Amino acid sequence: MKEEGLVEYGRVGEPRPIKLTEAGKIVLDLIDCDEKVNDVSDRQKCTFDEDYGELLSQVRSKIVFEVYQAKMGHLPSSLSSANIIAAVFKVFKPNSVESKNSFILSKGHAAPALYAIMAQEGILSEYELASLCSIGSRLQGHPDKRFLAEVMVSTGSLGQGLSIGVGIAIGKKLRNVGGKVVVLLGDGELEEGQIWEAAMSAAANNLDNLIAIVDRNFYQMNGSTEEVKRLEPLAGKWKSFGWDVLEVDGGRVDELVSILREIGNRQSKPTAIIAFTERNGGIESIDRKAFYYIPTYEEYARIRGKRNG
Repeated sequence: MKEEGLVEYGRVGEPRPIKLTEAGKIVLDLIDCDEKVNDVSDRQKCTFDEDYGELLSQVRSKIVFEVYQAKMGHLPSSLSSANIIAAVFKVFKPNSVESKNSFILSKGHAAPALYAIMAQEGILSEYELASLCSIGSRLQGHPDKRFLAEVMVSTGSLGQGLSIGVGIAIGKKLRNVGGKVVVLLGDGELEEGQIWEAAMSAAANNLDNLIAIVDRNFYQMNGSTEEVKRLEPLAGKWKSFGWDVLEVDGGRVDELVSILREIGNRQSKPTAIIAFTERNGGIESIDRKAFYYIPTYEEYARIRGKRNG
């Protein structure tokens, strides 16, 4: 397999763990998908011709548009979450009547990212994005289940999402209902003690249908997470609570999609994914250390122009 470029590993005197190359990951995904389809017409589902770069460019542009129009909203935190939410929707299609999978945006202040991806998926109209935070709008500053059927839980009070996810995951098991429960957490949010109570409960109940994703952008309201209240070693903390832990480049949607698909097929305990992200979402003009940022029209036009260019 090494000769075919599907795996890579070390040599005598220089040992390295065996791991799949990018080509190997694609082949594995194709094999996995091929085993699941039931019809020749379904084979097209196994093709990977999607342009994630273009997808994310459109999503980022929508997020910036929302915050520019509203003149309010948590832009940096939304941009850091965009790739993660996009991957979750790509793999699990959550919170829809066709899906048994559930998604909770525990860091509810990243709502503009959720709305942008819902628009990208055709769940919301792009025109509705202009109403962010307006009186009477369905798109409030934090997701509100009263207005959007696709929002499973109203969030915004940090620290509560994982507990709710644990409850939903237990409920699925009691009712013998399949599907995964995915909870997106902010890293600053992990200072809430309730998170770790929920983590302990998840392990105690062996919730192999629960996935927690940490948006590890290293910043919170008052500065760096490591200066405010050090989180590291973060992976070790989750492991000590009985969780499987994976670390991933949150800037790579393809990596996120691949890992989520693998967990969806092979999960034996609650799983935490630590996704390392940038708070500017790769948009260089936006300060990644900024807690709150409202783009100017010129910035929005430039970002939109890059998307269309």
